[in-house]
Formats: sequence, structure tokens, C-alpha cells
Amino acid sequence: MNPEHKFHLSVTIATVISMFYVIDFVVPRLTFSTELNQYIKPVVMIFSTVGVYKILATLVLGLAKHWNWVNRWLLGSHYLGGTWVGSFKSTSGEIIRTVEHFEQSLSTLKIRGQAFNELGESYALWNSVSENIDAVSGLLTYTYNCDKDSEKNSFQGIGVFHFQRADSSCAPTSIRGYSADLTDGKRTQNEERKYSEKLIAFNDVLLATKV
Repeated sequence: MNPEHKFHLSVTIATVISMFYVIDFVVPRLTFSTELNQYIKPVVMIFSTVGVYKILATLVLGLAKHWNWVNRWLLGSHYLGGTWVGSFKSTSGEIIRTVEHFEQSLSTLKIRGQAFNELGESYALWNSVSENIDAVSGLLTYTYNCDKDSEKNSFQGIGVFHFQRADSSCAPTSIRGYSADLTDGKRTQNEERKYSEKLIAFNDVLLATKV
């Protein structure tokens, strides 16, 4: 079940439970003339159902924005949100460290990242253009725009990463795969692990994880 279906199903179930109490306790206390009852009470029930659904949906979405555990529960095996760290080897053999923000909502994912050389200096910056999570196969694919500090022009590329997880129902704790810049098509291998469920400044993460 994808996150949006899970969200709507959960809100619908909560709405049905709420309306059971409305029908059982509130509706019988609405007093109108016998002629009006057959028309007014169904209208009240319809508008109440729509109102309760909207209120619950807004509440759940609001909680998901502020509490990671709600987002984690809704997204399930799709959950990637947070700060990720990794490293790869450049063409010159230098170890380049990467820090990425996975900014995720119920239906969207945005990836922003920065790479640093061995001196802790900026190496490149990138952000995703299109993203796709295949939770069944355990695969993340995305295209990106990148600005490399040593080059004058921006370029595009693609990232393909496989989930490392306990089972198919769990969110990944690390991802392994590659990125390939369209300028040369060469694959750069990288393995990233989730550093935090919060979005932490790139430089702060670099300093905290520097050996």
C-alpha cells in the first residue's frame, strides 16, 4: 500500500468511527418537525462526514510535518526523510564525502546535496529534478542538476540506489548505488547511511563525522 492510500484509508476509518458516535449520540438529539426530519438529518450527516474527514486529514498532515514518527508511520517502507552521509572516490583517487538532505512529504521527495574534498572544501552541489521510490523493489532513482566547483557550467545526471533494509516492509537505513553525470556517463559508486531523521546543515554534519 502506497503512503497516500494508507493516509486516506486511515483518515476514512477514523471518520467512520467518529460518525458512529455522531449518529448514535448527536443526531437523535436534533429535534425538528416530523416533516423536516427526513430531509434535515441526512443533510446534517453528509456535511458532518465531510467536515470530520477534512478536519482529521488536516490534523494528520499537520502532525506529519512536525513529528517524524507520524511521517515514518505513514510512509512506511517509502520513508527516506532526513540527512544522509556517504563517500566516493574521484577520478584522481581522492575520497569525496557527501551529505544529502532528503526532504520528504506524503507525496513528494526532494534531494539536495553537497560534496566535500579531503580538506573539507566544497566539491559540488546538486539538487534532484525528478524522483521515484520503488519500495517493492527497494530502489531509489532520480535525476539531478549539479554544479561542480571546478567547472564553469552546470550539468545533469542520474542516481540509482538500492535499499539496504531488514525486510520489504522496513524503511532503509542505508542505500548503495551510483550516480552518473551525463557529461561522461561514468558511474560513481557510493554507499550512504542515514545520519539523522532531521535536516542538519551540511557543514555541521561534515564536522561531526570527520575522523
